[in-house]
Amino acid sequence: MTSQCEAVAERLALGETLDPLAEHVASCAACARLVEVPRRIGAARQEVDPGLGFSARMTVGAQHRIAVRRRRRMAAGLAATVAAGALGVVVLARQPDGPLPAIGLAPAPVTREPAPAPAEADDVGMLVNLADTRRSARVSASWKRLERPLGAYRKLVEEVEGESP
Repeated sequence: MTSQCEAVAERLALGETLDPLAEHVASCAACARLVEVPRRIGAARQEVDPGLGFSARMTVGAQHRIAVRRRRRMAAGLAATVAAGALGVVVLARQPDGPLPAIGLAPAPVTREPAPAPAEADDVGMLVNLADTRRSARVSASWKRLERPLGAYRKLVEEVEGESP
């Protein structure tokens, strides 16, 4: 084989055009046969026969996949429902009996004195004695959530304090 025949085979394998070597392909019988091979393969195209029962096999396979997906979807929905219910029970049944938040000062111990007679006590004293201070000291709010919206008011108070003598 000559170097031009090798160049034709290389260009044919790479899918490049044979324009510069067209004269050699016309004069060389081996190169002409080599160029005809892809054309013959392309012309010999036949329909692929999938065999008997192909559509039945595909239908059964598709129905199986649909059934599997439906079962998985139902299982996932049931699991999500159970998880949401468990979370709801935990949130609603939770008791805020944890320690007091650290805000800088510990609460003063609460001592209860006997309530004076209503004729002796003023209104404020009666309200203090009736208040459940142990429960009120135990329940607290999230300070991070409360301080964020109060930022604008803090700035306003600072400006007013700066103007006062």
